[in-house]
Amino acid sequence: MNTSFFTPESEPNEIVINEQQRRFITSVSRAHAFQLERLGQFPQRIKLNANTNVWKLSEIVAWVR
Repeated sequence: MNTSFFTPESEPNEIVINEQQRRFITSVSRAHAFQLERLGQFPQRIKLNANTNVWKLSEIVAWVR
């Protein structure tokens, strides 16, 4: 099982956050975030495995601003 939070797309020192952290920072529900993502209006999630999605913290903070 791969427990690394880093993917080939991410920088070695890039901080990633999980769904619960993303929801706390953005106050946007999971369903609405996925709708916005499909429209290109929200940062793309990074799929770590079949059950785990993460987001780059820098992209989420930029979106909030």
